[in-house]
Amino acid sequence: MRPVLSLAGLLLCACPEYGLHDRKDPDGGDDSQPHFDSEPPIDTSDSTPPADEVCDGQDNDGDGLVDEGFDDRDGDGRADCVDDDCDVSGHPGGEVDVVEACTGVDPSAVPDPWNVGIEWQWTVPGGQGVIVMPAVGNLTDDNGDGAVDENDSPDIAFSTWGNNHLVALHGDGSGTIFDVAGYDGNCGVSIADVDVDGRPEVVACTTGRQVAAVDAAGTREWASAAFTWSMYPQPAVADLDADGDVEIVMDVALVSGAGGATIATLAGITTSWRTPVLADLDADGTQEIILGERVFSHTGAFEWASTRNGAGDFAAVADVDGDRGGEVFFVTGNQMHLHEPSGALIRSVTIPGSNPGPPAVADFDGDGQVEIALPANTSISVWETTGTMLWSMPIQDNSGLAGCSGYDVNGDGAYEVLYADEIKFRMYDGATGAELYSNGSHSSGTLWEYPVTADVDADGSAEIVIASNSGAWKGITVFGHNGSGWAASGPTWGTHDFAVTNLDEDGQVPSPAPLSWLVHNVFRARPMVDRPGTPDLTVALQDVCVANCDAGPVKVSFAVANQGGADVDPGVVVALYALHGGVETLVATLALPEIPSGRVIDGGTFELTPALWGEGIVLSVDDDGAGNGAVFECDEANNRDEYLETVCG
Repeated sequence: MRPVLSLAGLLLCACPEYGLHDRKDPDGGDDSQPHFDSEPPIDTSDSTPPADEVCDGQDNDGDGLVDEGFDDRDGDGRADCVDDDCDVSGHPGGEVDVVEACTGVDPSAVPDPWNVGIEWQWTVPGGQGVIVMPAVGNLTDDNGDGAVDENDSPDIAFSTWGNNHLVALHGDGSGTIFDVAGYDGNCGVSIADVDVDGRPEVVACTTGRQVAAVDAAGTREWASAAFTWSMYPQPAVADLDADGDVEIVMDVALVSGAGGATIATLAGITTSWRTPVLADLDADGTQEIILGERVFSHTGAFEWASTRNGAGDFAAVADVDGDRGGEVFFVTGNQMHLHEPSGALIRSVTIPGSNPGPPAVADFDGDGQVEIALPANTSISVWETTGTMLWSMPIQDNSGLAGCSGYDVNGDGAYEVLYADEIKFRMYDGATGAELYSNGSHSSGTLWEYPVTADVDADGSAEIVIASNSGAWKGITVFGHNGSGWAASGPTWGTHDFAVTNLDEDGQVPSPAPLSWLVHNVFRARPMVDRPGTPDLTVALQDVCVANCDAGPVKVSFAVANQGGADVDPGVVVALYALHGGVETLVATLALPEIPSGRVIDGGTFELTPALWGEGIVLSVDDDGAGNGAVFECDEANNRDEYLETVCG
């Protein structure tokens, strides 16, 4: 077994050494040595108590020791505060243990993956069922720790068709959280912390065409102005401008998540059927809004448009060419259009059938490259991004427009296509189109709902949740593996434009959001775990030295470790903050070289003055100096190290 340096060993012991000066007494004695061989004579001529020792190169308290109790971190025999050389030690580099949770799952075949059962169902009382995508997230504090986050059991929210209620259920099937009237059953929902208060809300539409945020008790927190929008509006949430506040796009309405104030109304869209997609296509730090055939800036200003070929137009984003920007697929009429982030058309292809619904992007054939799955009125098909169709299978959805999603159900490294049309819920082999499972008890009039995958009961095995609204089933059905053999997936699926990274597992909206195509490169699909092979950066103080307590400098060396399952590219920044009155003030930033998975490196040295130091310092890795990170990490909460001591007496 190769030697491994633990992270605990990165921070050198801060225990004081007894630094000594080579100084001679006036009588020729060596005052630099402690007198351990005999007791010093008692001076009875002066009862003045000895002075306190301060770090100044003098024996202030007369005990024969110089600057005792003060750090000599470089071990040169001089306390750091009077050490003119002020050398700080760097880290030699080495290995660290990789956290298993950051390595992802090694796909292996799930035993009998198509042994599928119904875990539980919920029927709409006195209504026609559910015709929107069920959103999965956390609304209740199930473990009693005072927080609502990914450590709680997930919940499911949706609006009901026919009687216009908003409903939230416990994901384990144990009952209803709330069921309140006055919400449009044709309108989709999201679960996210839109007001940044630490607790997720349900975003929905009132029957008066208002955007509304509803808390876990079913109480409306706020409602926006009324809007004129599509008959079947769907929400999406993001911090569009990365300022720490969340925005909501509900069809043409762009409103503040904090209180529903109108920011803009999206204009010029000619497509009747649509859902919003939010993504930073050009990687400039602000997100674009895709709705229908049009693309808008984060302010709602028009940027560019695709060609509309039918009444519906739905989008997905992915990386197809290996650059930093995200390409956009539009499916409309009998066409699929692929565009560059700038709007330039890459290609158009004719698809089988018409009126396609929201597509999904994933590696459906296991070749390491993404494909796009799209359902239409008479067929569902999977395409290479080059425009080559892999397969097409017949379906029944006379109106079209229903969506599909992806999940690697059997753990073989290739995603399956999940789809529910008018008469069946189906799972297709992503590479061949073979129907692997179907259930004919489902039926639906279909809008643009689609199956979602999440571990809704926190049992360590994924479930698939679908909506039904006619025939025998009129509500929510939760499917699972009869042997709990499906992988755990993640616990949430909180928004229609799901790309894994656009919502954190605790329902918080990331700011800025990672570029989803650089992390997982899936859309309306999910990997077996939410964060496979992700980095995990930590920083640790290595050494501190003060050349002079008046003029300085103070030098600080540090080490950075990557205990995650993926390498970190050069350019990640470490920020140094000083504490003054409990307030952190930025001192400087340093860019790092590449940090491979499982390695610790010497991060470098900061210099500052003693006056800047204040009450202590904080080192923060993946921090641009304004609290913003560039790396999507397995654990975002372990990026800081504090040294809360003064350096001069």
